[in-house]
Parts: sequence; structure tokens; C-alpha cells
Amino acid sequence: MSHAGAVNAAPFKKLLLRTCGFSFENEREAALVAALALRMASRGVQTQEDYLGLLSGDPDELRRLVELLTVNETYFFREPDQLRLITERFVPEILALRPSAPVKILSAGCSTGEEPYSLAMLLLDALGPGGAERIRITGVDIDRNVVAGARRGVYAKGSFRGELPSALERHFEACGEGGRRLKQEVLTQVRFETVNLLAEAYPATMRGMDIILYRNVSIYFPGQVQKEVFSRLAECLNDGGYLLVGATETLHHDIGVLTLVEMESLFIYRKIPGLLAEDRRSARRAVLPVETGRTGKPLSAPDSPDSPTGGIGPALARPVRAAARGPVDDTAGRLKEGARALFDDALERARGGKLDEALQRLDAVLALDAGFVKAHTLKGSIMMSAHRLAEAKNACELALSNDPLCLEAKLILGLAAFHEEDSEAALKRFREAIYLDTCCWLAHFYLAEIMYLLGEKKRARGAYETAARILESGSIGEHGRDFFPLAVNAQAFMAICRHKLALLK
Repeated sequence: MSHAGAVNAAPFKKLLLRTCGFSFENEREAALVAALALRMASRGVQTQEDYLGLLSGDPDELRRLVELLTVNETYFFREPDQLRLITERFVPEILALRPSAPVKILSAGCSTGEEPYSLAMLLLDALGPGGAERIRITGVDIDRNVVAGARRGVYAKGSFRGELPSALERHFEACGEGGRRLKQEVLTQVRFETVNLLAEAYPATMRGMDIILYRNVSIYFPGQVQKEVFSRLAECLNDGGYLLVGATETLHHDIGVLTLVEMESLFIYRKIPGLLAEDRRSARRAVLPVETGRTGKPLSAPDSPDSPTGGIGPALARPVRAAARGPVDDTAGRLKEGARALFDDALERARGGKLDEALQRLDAVLALDAGFVKAHTLKGSIMMSAHRLAEAKNACELALSNDPLCLEAKLILGLAAFHEEDSEAALKRFREAIYLDTCCWLAHFYLAEIMYLLGEKKRARGAYETAARILESGSIGEHGRDFFPLAVNAQAFMAICRHKLALLK
């Protein structure tokens, strides 16, 4: 094979998956083929066999290929709600619990440095002149060139899409034509290293972290590699530490390694002290509803005397396991089976428009099994359809008390708040729904509606476009769950999206 354009990508995909964890399936394969052609031409290599051999024996050439394939798309203060949670809650609580040791933060896949530097600026502002000594921030990335750029701290216009104007004045100085350079006090707050997250061993500087940001990185990895990298990063956390992923990546990492918790409408992974890895997913329901004070301690439970001194936050008791017994009484199982049969009947009647009969059966279901989440949400959906908002909200709150990650309940509560013209509450619920399922077009649609009503035309347009794109991709008959609400005309929603986008042009 003499021409780079005819390259068979398969062996290169295997090599990159094995060495870097990167997956180049579907539309990403075209990017790989283009990069291979460019590097082969640059090195004067005529055949794919020769270039494959070069990659296998030359780490520097492999690095150059990887640099062409990674998209360093980032900017300052990206996903600001997460950064605010770190600076206003996590760091102060850790410092209060462990005042003599610095808080250690890792930005994994830091690209050109905007993420760790954003935290450095926010924390310098929050902690004052003496705060620098109390924070240790490390940024790591596989691309040596972007790490070198991060160390320089010089940025062009594209890095400031989410900028805070006051931060620009305090922490940057003009540099060249439209460029900005970070001041020395910020540059010295962050240490950078070149690290392959799939390497056999991580450097010691990545260990003992209190907070890890691993946001918008795993999109490059297939499922098994995602699990491996996430598990290894979890090992780098202190007990009680937090790991934050991008909003679109949240549920992909709910694999039982860390516990997924909800904090201020955001979903965060936490390493709960004293909890075995295999218990973390089963414990999620028990952990999430715990009310916490500003110190992060549960208001209803005392500190555990066994909390490791190196960790942070309260130690939560391991879930109680059932003791070994003699013959099992299966009454509870039979009751649940009966509840399921009644629920299926209720759902069929609800879809057939027999709402009163459906509600009667749902009441019977909940009498047998008060924790039947879908019975609560179906009841909420029926009440929502009848515009009985208080009853719909009550049903959904009961659903969330049993499953804090119930998407349908959050959607119905968002819709109820929307009808009550409570934009703040509606936004909160729809954003929570998107964290749970980024393809939930209903949530994107209602976010767009709220932004439109508030006069936020740019944000409204973006949300309408997202909802329309999801619908056009083939999800027009899907809502992300079995039902919600009972009668949704997706074609009508598509028409509204197109109409509103036409008005916003």
C-alpha cells in the first residue's frame, strides 16, 4: 500500500487503544486517517506497515500522532457551578477539618491549563494573600506541547468565552495582539506534568488528592478504558475526597467505584470513608438524602471515631448486611410481585385515558410497596396531566425520597415549577435532569423556553438547537424513560423548536 490515503486504520486503532486508551470508531476514524496521512508524509514513510513499525519503536513519533488527535477544547471558568462548589464548599470544609495540611487538587487531562488556573484564581480570591500556601494544584495531560503552553500561561481570545471580567483585571496582563498573560502569583499555584492516564504507574504527585477534576476527558475512551482510568483516579483520592466529571459523563462512571452524591443540584463522585468498593452503588440511596451543615457533617449522625485521620469528611457506616437465617419467608417478594402486576395494569389504563381507574390501582400498588418509585412518578404524571400541581409535586417528592436520581420525578417537578412561573426552581430541576441524561430533549426544550421568556436569546437558541438535534437524530419517540408525561407529541415539540429558532435568527 503506497499511498497514505488508502491507509487501513484498524492496526493503528488497536495500537492507540492499547497505548493511550483512545478509541477511534465511527466518525472519529476519519480524523485518525487524516492524521496518519499527515504524519506519514511528514516522515517520508510510504507504507502503513513501515509507519506502524515506526510508531511501535519511537515514543516521540507516537506522541506527535497523539497530539494531532487530541482536541484541546477548553476555556477559563468552564462549567462554573462545579468550580463554585469546589471553592465555596469543598475547600473551606477540608481546610476546617484539616487546617495543618494543604488541600491537594488534581486536574486530569488539563489540556492548556485553563481549568487548573481557573481554580487557582478563584481560590486566591477566596482565601486571600495567605491562601496560596494552603492549596496544591497539579495539572496533567498526555500532550507535551499543551503542557508546555500551560506552563507559559499566555492565552488568546478563544480561552475567554466564560471569563469573569473582574478576574481578568486582577490576574492577567496584556500580551501581544489581544493576548493575555497570567500573573506570576497564579502561575506559581499550579504544577504541570506530562502523564498518560493509561500508563502502568502514576507519578507520586498524583497521589493523596482531596479533589480530582476529570472533566470532558473520557469521551476519547471506550467503556472498559473509562472504567480502568476512573478506578485508578479513584485510588488517588483520600478518603472523603471528591471526583468531578463533565456533565455529559456523569452516569457513564457510576460503576460502583465511588459513590454518586447530589450536592446543590450537581452530581459528584465521593470516596466515602469505610465503605467497600462493592458497597458504593448500593449505598447511594442511603447517602444522597443526608442533610449536611456547612462543615459537610451529617446533621443527624455523629462523627465516627474510626474516621481515618488522612481523609476528609465524616465516616459513614457501611450498609448493614442481612444476617444468615433459616427458611426465608417470601411474603415480601409475593407482595412486590403483586404490586408489579397492579402497576402494569395501572400503566395500561393510564395510557388508554382511564386515569381514575389508573389512580385507584396505583394507590393499591403503593399500599403494597410504598417505595415503588415508578408508581409515584406515574401518579405524578397523571396529576400533572390533570393540572393538579400540588399532588403531582407530592408524588414526585416521594419518588425522590426513594430514588434521588429519578429522572422522571425531576422532569415533572420542573414542569410543575414552569407552570407556576417559578423559573429558578424549574431551571434547577431541568438542569438536574440533563445531568442524569444529556439526551433528555424535554429538559433541553424547557430550558430553552425559560431562557426565551427571560430574554436570554443566545442561551435559548442553543437549548432549542440541542433539543431539535436530539429529536432529529432518531429519538423523536423516546423521552429517556418509560413514560413522561403521558401524552407527549414529539412532532409538535419539533415544530415549536423550528419556529422559535426561526424567530431567534
